[in-house]
Amino acid sequence: MPAIDTSPSPTVLQVSGQLPGGAPMLAVLARRAYTVDARGVCHRADEQSPIVVEPKMHPEHPVLLQADTDITPYKLRTDVVVHGHAYGHGRARRLEAVIRVGGREKRIAVFGARTCALDRRGGVTISEPAAIDRVELSYVNAYGGRDHGAEALYGNPLKDPALARGMEGVDLDAASPYLYPRNPVGRGYLIEATRDAVERLALPALEDPDDLLTPARIVAEDPLLWHRMPLPQSTGWVDYSWYPRVAFLGVVPIVDCFDEPPLEVERGLIPEYLADGTGKVILEESGFDAASGASLGLQLPLLRGGEVVELHHLHPARTQWRFTVPAAPRLLTDGRKGAMNPTEPVVHTLIVEPDADRVTVLWRGCAAALRRYAPQELATMPLRVEWAD
Repeated sequence: MPAIDTSPSPTVLQVSGQLPGGAPMLAVLARRAYTVDARGVCHRADEQSPIVVEPKMHPEHPVLLQADTDITPYKLRTDVVVHGHAYGHGRARRLEAVIRVGGREKRIAVFGARTCALDRRGGVTISEPAAIDRVELSYVNAYGGRDHGAEALYGNPLKDPALARGMEGVDLDAASPYLYPRNPVGRGYLIEATRDAVERLALPALEDPDDLLTPARIVAEDPLLWHRMPLPQSTGWVDYSWYPRVAFLGVVPIVDCFDEPPLEVERGLIPEYLADGTGKVILEESGFDAASGASLGLQLPLLRGGEVVELHHLHPARTQWRFTVPAAPRLLTDGRKGAMNPTEPVVHTLIVEPDADRVTVLWRGCAAALRRYAPQELATMPLRVEWAD
């Protein structure tokens, strides 16, 4: 018999928020983990994970977001996050990992270990990749990082006492102009091809297949031109301090304005109101845009259950792995005075873990409310979740 939840629990909450336009609303958030069988059918997992209240950071990288908060009343898009590895099993030096969800596709070029060096003329050379066993799907392995050579040569200008005034409490090292604003934990960011910088440089294993690093493409030439460099490619969460997510909060790193639209705008991955890079144009929708934190290309039109998900080279035992997003539960919010408001359930977050044959879905159902409600009120207000299985 299908399960029914009628009160808050570690995996079910009712939250108060507002709709685009400002009208108050209530949303029921319901999280459920599933195991995927050999036919690609999802079944309720024996072990369930609770709703994530506070964002969780990587223990070794303080700006690498491991898990974003689930307590977001309203998202404009579904975040699809894949935790795991790309697999070559020692048989490929380069492969293309693919994620398809409901007709949308994200591709990532995966490389074995490579090195770079300077030739006799001072040009950068990139070696042939080694064989791939497996590569973790982490922004640590994607394009980005810090140009240690340029920073050692020129120093971080923010550490000049004259410039540091008024920046008390700011981590000046984390704000260095020699860090790549789209992904400060990655590899391959090279502003100037000095011998020291090239010798220090580690190359990414995950790249944009439509904008690969080449000897002609690898040097940025100026910290102010970071927005012209390749987009980092991974499948995890984007930190709130990284571009473009930070731009929705009114902050654009390093530059006063872009001399041309960044690649994200050119490809239609972020709204055009971020094209100038000034950070001054903050629209009503920007807060809702900032709520989505999946990798660009994996922030999708809202899923509703039943979509086919297909992964290539991302499962330890199968070159191609498919499953169907489970059917949505029936979600009802408190309508007050004994009434319950039906909703149209959508997927806020789809977390895929191919290594464990596991999928986690965070569902949202929202309806208009009379007003905003305090947490202590929500704790006792009725809700209803009727699971489909």
